[in-house]
Amino acid sequence: MKDTIKEERYPVCKSAELADNTMRKITVDTIDLLVGRKNGKLFACDNFCPHKGASLSKGHFNGDNIVCYMHGYEYNLFTGKLEKMTSWKKEDTWVEQDAEWRKSGDLILYPISEEDGMIYVKKPG
Repeated sequence: MKDTIKEERYPVCKSAELADNTMRKITVDTIDLLVGRKNGKLFACDNFCPHKGASLSKGHFNGDNIVCYMHGYEYNLFTGKLEKMTSWKKEDTWVEQDAEWRKSGDLILYPISEEDGMIYVKKPG
């Protein structure tokens, strides 16, 4: 049984290559993922923002959240939940089309583990 589980995992990198409070984009079977280590805990999720599809690897951390660089939406890296939607003012450079524009789902998270000096993510799908 253990060999079957290992076959479903994709090696991301050596443990030493993923420092604390860092993230990196990887591709697994044509799917872009964001993997990282935040305050000693590993995370893995789709690399696109559920709001409008921007690359989350261009964002930054705010506590346990990833902040999308495009519109400032914040998602918890360990629960996947949308935690904050930035309020925009009329004087900003763009205007929302309608209330539907603000809607967003949550992040899709993937199991990630560390074993024998390597980091693995369970293959999507």
